[in-house]
Amino acid sequence: MRGVLRRFLRSSGGNFAITAAILSIPLLLAAGVGVDLTTISRSRAELQQAMDAAVLAVAREGENITNQQAEQIVRTFLSNNYQLTFANLKVNRQGTSVTIDATAETNMAFGSLFGYEDWTVAAASTADIAFASYEIALVLDTTGSMAGGKLSTMKDAVGGMIESMSAQIQNRDKLKFALVPFATFVNVGPEYGPRFDRRGRQIAGTGAPWLDLTGSSPVPQTELSMGASRFQLYENMGKRWPGCVETRYRGRADYDVSDAAADPSRPETLFVPAFSIDEPDTGGYTNSYIKSAVDPFDDTRRARRERWAKYGVATDRNGNPLLGGLLSDVTGLLGLGGGDDDDDDDDDDDDDDRGRRRAGAPANIKIDDSPSGYEGFDKGPDFACGTHPIVPLTSDYRQVRATVRSLEARGTTNIMEGVSWGMRVLTPGEPFGQGQPRTKPGIQKIMVVLTDGANYLGVNDTELGSRYSSHGYLVDERLGRLPPSGSATNTAMNARTLAACNYAKAQGIELYTIRLEEPDVKTGTMLQQCATSADHYFDAPSRSQLDDVFEEIRERVVRLRLAS
Repeated sequence: MRGVLRRFLRSSGGNFAITAAILSIPLLLAAGVGVDLTTISRSRAELQQAMDAAVLAVAREGENITNQQAEQIVRTFLSNNYQLTFANLKVNRQGTSVTIDATAETNMAFGSLFGYEDWTVAAASTADIAFASYEIALVLDTTGSMAGGKLSTMKDAVGGMIESMSAQIQNRDKLKFALVPFATFVNVGPEYGPRFDRRGRQIAGTGAPWLDLTGSSPVPQTELSMGASRFQLYENMGKRWPGCVETRYRGRADYDVSDAAADPSRPETLFVPAFSIDEPDTGGYTNSYIKSAVDPFDDTRRARRERWAKYGVATDRNGNPLLGGLLSDVTGLLGLGGGDDDDDDDDDDDDDDRGRRRAGAPANIKIDDSPSGYEGFDKGPDFACGTHPIVPLTSDYRQVRATVRSLEARGTTNIMEGVSWGMRVLTPGEPFGQGQPRTKPGIQKIMVVLTDGANYLGVNDTELGSRYSSHGYLVDERLGRLPPSGSATNTAMNARTLAACNYAKAQGIELYTIRLEEPDVKTGTMLQQCATSADHYFDAPSRSQLDDVFEEIRERVVRLRLAS
């Protein structure tokens, strides 16, 4: 018996189990505390994430909402997006800065052992509109296909974006909009043209120097040659230049898509006023507004003189315009005109009034400016110029919104011109000098391009090859030597549009593109490539999506930052 007792006392197997049982209690408690600490940490992180998102939601609304509305936005945002029970919510607003803080209760798994059923976590977050100045060019398609519901919906969506952003950013110096409507042409504004004296002569020194005031640009142009101011031709016919310009001569430096400075000493850099020639009286032409049998492709001296005579321009013996295109009766009175011409096509050169005979025009040129039957345009030198003038960068939001509401839909699609002028209104220097240097700290330059159609030149089966547009006529070969094909001209115009987009992006412009109800695959691809990134391209198969598109662009454009 004594031996059994001694063996029991010497045994250690049971001691380990007892010791282990005693030691497991604090280990289990430690594990439970660890679980609770992890829960607390996770809840605090979730609360902070909720606070950060909610404060940005309020900051986006700007200063014009009330404190009560701000708190309601926070509560709605938190309840819809997070599964936490919040307490002690506070919203503090100072200008564009917003601070919110709140607490949330976290259930404890093991805390009750220590007298804690739950644990309170707290978080706070502050947001403000990033320190930036915004220059935004709205490049909007106003072609005929936009008429009706699409145009109305676009106006509402654009107006809403302007209103929302101007409510967010109260400092008008930090938010400016420009408006660039585009169709067949872009209209820079008739106020930039030259003035004329009482005798109908163009006054030297008037007119924007970036315009071709003297007819010196080498741009290829059917029927018209260098040496006569198109502004003077308008005046000769009793018309005012409406403000549209042709696509700048591409030359060797891609001037058509660039913002290279216009320099009168380099005529190829100048912007040429749009002037539609008097097309032939027969052959299916749309814009014949002066009765004349002269052939626009006849290059004899007599034909050149007769062509200029239609526009009241006196010429020399070789058919080169005199005095910049001044009305012929004035030049005749001054005794100007051509000399004798020995060509056998000049039998009438012996007339006593040689200057006026060569000009061959009456003192007042009469033109037929009746409806052309095409896109609602009247006939005349201003044919197809129905686009509203550009609104340069301004903080007069009311003016921009009013102009958007007044837009009308006419003409064909020329996206490249819209993009090029959207870039020009954002960059400093003429033609529009309101843009700040892109190197200025905090400046954000944004372009939003909306179109509902594919690029279109208006190819037809006339000898000119197309209707008149900012690219002249197809036979002028400004887009290259192309066949009379809509597909070929669309491809060429898409390529120049993409070049314009790439140039704009190289100038530091953030570019958004919107394709509205346009199924053309090539147009979609081009617009995707035009955009700054894939996320900057929006395909809107329905006009009902435009509000959401512009709202998303607004949220992306306005940089909000978390301050804590």
